[in-house]
Amino acid sequence: MDQLGTKTDYEFGGFRLDTVMQVLVSPAGELIALPGRAYDVLRYLLERPGELVDKASLMRTVWPSTVVEDNNLNQCILVLRRALGESAGDRRFILTVPGRGFKLVAPVRAIPVTEDTSPADSLPPGSASRSPPPPAPPPIATSPERPLDRPVRGRLLVIGSALVAIAILAGVSAFFAQRGSSVTQPTEYQALTDLSESATAPTISADGKMLAFIVGDPRFLGAGRIYVKSLPDGEPEPLTKVLGSIYGPAFSPDDSQVAFTYFNNGRTDPAWNTLTVPTAGGRPTLLLGNSAGLTWIAPHRLLYSEIGSGIHMGLVTSTDERTDRRQVYFPSHERGMAHYSYLSPDRRAVLVVEMDRTGAWRRCRVVPFDGSSPGSQVGPTGSCTSAAWSPDSRWMYFSATVAGHSHLWRQRYPDGKPQQITFGPTEDVGVAVMPNGRSLVTSLGLQRQSVWLHDRTGEHPVTSDAIAFAPWLSTDAKRLYFLVASASAAPATLWRLDLEQGQEAPVLPGLNILSYDISPDEREVVFSVEHRGEMQIWIAPLDHHLPPRLIAHGADQPAFGGGWVFFRRLGEKENHLYRMQADGSAEQRILDFPILQFQSVSPTGKWAAVLAVMDGQVATAILGVGKGTFRWVRAGYWASRWAPDGRDLYLQTQGSFRSAPDETLVVDLAGSAAPRIPQGMTAGSSLNILPHGTEGFAPGPDPDTYAFTRTDWLRNIYRIPLHQ
Repeated sequence: MDQLGTKTDYEFGGFRLDTVMQVLVSPAGELIALPGRAYDVLRYLLERPGELVDKASLMRTVWPSTVVEDNNLNQCILVLRRALGESAGDRRFILTVPGRGFKLVAPVRAIPVTEDTSPADSLPPGSASRSPPPPAPPPIATSPERPLDRPVRGRLLVIGSALVAIAILAGVSAFFAQRGSSVTQPTEYQALTDLSESATAPTISADGKMLAFIVGDPRFLGAGRIYVKSLPDGEPEPLTKVLGSIYGPAFSPDDSQVAFTYFNNGRTDPAWNTLTVPTAGGRPTLLLGNSAGLTWIAPHRLLYSEIGSGIHMGLVTSTDERTDRRQVYFPSHERGMAHYSYLSPDRRAVLVVEMDRTGAWRRCRVVPFDGSSPGSQVGPTGSCTSAAWSPDSRWMYFSATVAGHSHLWRQRYPDGKPQQITFGPTEDVGVAVMPNGRSLVTSLGLQRQSVWLHDRTGEHPVTSDAIAFAPWLSTDAKRLYFLVASASAAPATLWRLDLEQGQEAPVLPGLNILSYDISPDEREVVFSVEHRGEMQIWIAPLDHHLPPRLIAHGADQPAFGGGWVFFRRLGEKENHLYRMQADGSAEQRILDFPILQFQSVSPTGKWAAVLAVMDGQVATAILGVGKGTFRWVRAGYWASRWAPDGRDLYLQTQGSFRSAPDETLVVDLAGSAAPRIPQGMTAGSSLNILPHGTEGFAPGPDPDTYAFTRTDWLRNIYRIPLHQ
């Protein structure tokens, strides 16, 4: 304990924790502000260097009168790792002992200081003075410790407003200083929402007096509610209840309605529909079937996307009664999907946001509105998810992910060079332009993904990295493989964790992996990468006795099955399911008809699951490899995984107008010649329901043991003034 009138600073690894100012000082003398709880956690660990501090005692000390979850503590550790510059697998300061606690492993020196010591006296050698940290923009979300007084009262995400504000404080200003951007300034950002759930997909009314957005799951096709708010200071008001798989809100020309896309996952035909809801409140009604990303370009005149066949989605224009229809643009590949479109104010060009043949977002495209050509790609080289025009049609704006970080960009029309205009550790997703053209509106926030393990004792996190996902669990549930990235869309590396010893290590350091699979004997890993725009499949021994070797070009989604490597072959117009030997030889096409996605293969290699189109319907298919037989699964199932022993099949369900997260159906396949898929969720004792989707789901030796990815978001809507 500190004596009266004194405190104790702590030096470790070049850092210094200043207990008078309650800040962390970097080796270069920079001040690093920490959220209060993170500061308390670090100080508690520094007071016990080298000791294993169990989670329970740490949480009792830091949250003495509050009931908290383990994940609150894990978030504090994440903040500290970022502040200390620890990357994945780099544990110079804080060691995690899975299931037990944490240990401060760096040498620590305690330095008594008096409380009236001047700030400069406690700086590291070579630092002449301290300057106060730059001001942060308003916090992005309601603090977990403050009562909620907003309409959204759901469970607070573990990434609190303090984390977001500190991230901006520590990073945004530094990025702007380095880049010299004068187009936007982070100190001028204005929070338009302050909600405890994620607010995304902002759109502005024609008169600039109303904001509409989605609250809920911020993923594309996530479940959410449509909200509207009067600008600048009105309270956000919900217009709908929770809907499943919605996106793309847009105001009608008179601002009396908000249209949005509803995807029903193929349960009815058509799967993509546009609904409208009055801005004054009321029930959603159908405006137009087989339509998505709809916007009004004039009274009774629409611009929208529609399905041609399968999931091939292109851009058309028509009246609101679908008369005078004209095609504007369709992607060349049958897996391509043009989801969003934005007509320039001069009505000459359209910005298009589209997915490519792999189902991934690519660069935005600008096409002539008259449909005379497929146009050309614009914006930065990366994944473009939203676009907008300046009122004079001279500037194109983009929300795009480049090198793993999502920010706002702009480009002069028609042939200017892309220019990044926002920076920093937080992500800007979505973009709208205010009617006067003087500011942009975007969704600003952070994302965290962690891998959790469920067993008979419950579920608990096993990773502490900012972004960890795509787990693979060994047959004895003693080893876990997973991908780690520095940001939500950054290149990922493969790691392995010994769950008993708590030791983790990179499996393929330096390689950026998109998808992977581990052989049942854990001797090899097969994985896909993107190299210079080409998808490739590689294979490598896990003991590193040989270097990785390339076994397929123009292919992805590899998986081991029955001694083969199954994968998706990417064609110019269609994709197909193939298999080959592990050395790349004996390549065979399994199916005559094309597939959309390859999902999984049974351990024996006798059965495979794909997402494909049959009779115009998109659904999961279970295929008998080499038998020419297959069984279609009803469209409510979206993904699948086999258990390591092949006994159970795990199917992800996705409801219509659902209010709950995706669930996983466990189907007992014992004794069946072919998988018998139940047609409902009351199929008897052979049916289990797990409260996690198969995206990021890794089965273990029994249905009680599995790993899964948990994603937490916190996003709010901000207005960003423009200076040039």
